[in-house]
Formats: sequence, structure tokens, C-alpha cells
Amino acid sequence: MSTDNQTTTFEARPLQTGSCLCGQIAYEITLSGAPPKFITLCHCINCKKWGGGGFSWNGFISCDQIRFTKGEEHLKAYADSNTGSGRTILRRFCSNCGSPIIATILGRTDICGITVGTVDGDVSETWKPQLEVMCKDRPVWLPDTGLKQYETTPEEYKKN
Repeated sequence: MSTDNQTTTFEARPLQTGSCLCGQIAYEITLSGAPPKFITLCHCINCKKWGGGGFSWNGFISCDQIRFTKGEEHLKAYADSNTGSGRTILRRFCSNCGSPIIATILGRTDICGITVGTVDGDVSETWKPQLEVMCKDRPVWLPDTGLKQYETTPEEYKKN
């Protein structure tokens, strides 16, 4: 799903780092040859509450692409079962500062959603969103992004 420009950028920066706000948790993402499967803006109520904003910006990668380099023991998890998709999402965040770090679908270890705001450096082009999901809950004040919009989560992304 990544664009050619994004794939080239990820190949140029095959190892990216990230951390929580307080710095107790740090991670590395290996992207060489495997850019994110897709990058979304999610407007569901739960993602808004989890991140404290008008939407959540998530990059979906294979779980084996992320490695915690510091403070994994500080990750706290919340099993969110009241989701629009009906699937339980394990949302992990820093137990000290509350930064949302990563989310996985309970029972799946193949795909992880990394909260793009925790990735270090300028991510505005490399982690550019490709679609918007759960637009039935999209803020009316948010300008049109020009991205493909889905009222719910499209079936093809539920499989990834």
C-alpha cells in the first residue's frame, strides 16, 4: 500500500527509532525491504480517546519489525473490547507518561499499529497517511485531506 516515494524513503532510512514522551520507553523499527503495510488516520471514538485527539495516526507493520530497546517493562496494556470493528484491541502505552505506543488485535501477532506520533524525527512525508477509516466519526471541522475515506474499516484492511 505504500507509495513508491514512501518505499524509497523507507529504504533510505531502513531503521527508525521512536520513544514515549518521558523517554522511559524506546524502540527501533526495521523497515528495510518492508515498509509499513498501510498508514491510516482512524476516527473511531476509541482511538480518539486513546490518543486524546481528533483522530489517531497509525502505521501498520509486521510485529517482528519492532524491537523495544529500552523500558519495555514500562508498557502497560489495556484490552479494548468495545470497538467499532468488534475485535479486541490490545492498546499499549507508557505507564509513566501515558504516551500511546502500539496496538495489536488480541490473538494476532502478525500486525502491529505503531502510533506515528512516537516515531522520532520528521515523519510528515515518510509516514504520510494513505487512507482514513471510521469516517462516520470524523470531526466535521477537519479539512479534506484528499485521502480515500471509509465510513468503517474496509474488509481488505481487516485481513492485513
